[in-house]
Amino acid sequence: MFAASKIGFASLMAHAGKHREIVGRNIRAYRTEAGLTLEKLAEKADLSWPYLSEIERGRENISLDKLARLATALNVTLSRLVEKA
Repeated sequence: MFAASKIGFASLMAHAGKHREIVGRNIRAYRTEAGLTLEKLAEKADLSWPYLSEIERGRENISLDKLARLATALNVTLSRLVEKA
């Protein structure tokens, strides 16, 4: 049986939102620690700053490729951006 059917779709989506919030908080923390504005980090990672803002707020999904570009721009490992504080 598919695991999502046991958990329930609503519960699965709630967990996804929680993960987006964790990633967003981590990105914002490393960005501010580096002294970068949204605009500057977005430019370094080849993203739009409104999209980056939505990611930091946990409202937008991000691909692994874009997350890797952010990690590079922030000079941190990819795992740092996804770990729970």
